[in-house]
Amino acid sequence: MKGADGKFTPPFWPNNGVVPHTPQWRVSNCAIARLLAIHRRALGRAIAVAMEIRRGIDELTPLMAALCSRTCRFCPEPCCIGNTVWIDFRDLLFLHLLEEPIPPCQATSDPGDACPFLSHHGCRLPPRTRPWMCIQYICPTQRAVLNRRGRPTAAALLGKIEGIEKKRVRMEVEVVRRIKRRRRTSPSSSPASSG
Repeated sequence: MKGADGKFTPPFWPNNGVVPHTPQWRVSNCAIARLLAIHRRALGRAIAVAMEIRRGIDELTPLMAALCSRTCRFCPEPCCIGNTVWIDFRDLLFLHLLEEPIPPCQATSDPGDACPFLSHHGCRLPPRTRPWMCIQYICPTQRAVLNRRGRPTAAALLGKIEGIEKKRVRMEVEVVRRIKRRRRTSPSSSPASSG
């Protein structure tokens, strides 16, 4: 998205000073926004796949929330503290393609430190904006709950997660392929124009 100053600036999720913005994070996201804006016309298929992913996440969110409500509040070792989490490239492509708000910083933390988005009430980020590794994570306790409910429930949930993961790969491949194709055919990349 182009700002008043003519620079490409993605919409950052409102921070309210809770999580520190990092210049490197902002610069990286502005570079992704600029690259995708330049090639936006060629990215229709990738955007369509990103929309499918959004629908899948929206369908998955209440299922995972119900599972979390049965397990997370009683957990002695919350995954938001014990696991190292990050927002990966596919997460950023998804957010940028759909012009969703970008988290104010990377979610990484040192082992044993809490995720910067963890609050007393769970994750501060809206479900669509969370790292995919968080959205799809099912801990051993949750797996046990799913197995007690029966194979069809577990299989359906795992099938949804696997379907979204395949679409994330397809979205990334489509973006890379379209940008490579446009770069090969653009006049500025031809040998004749470099002289």
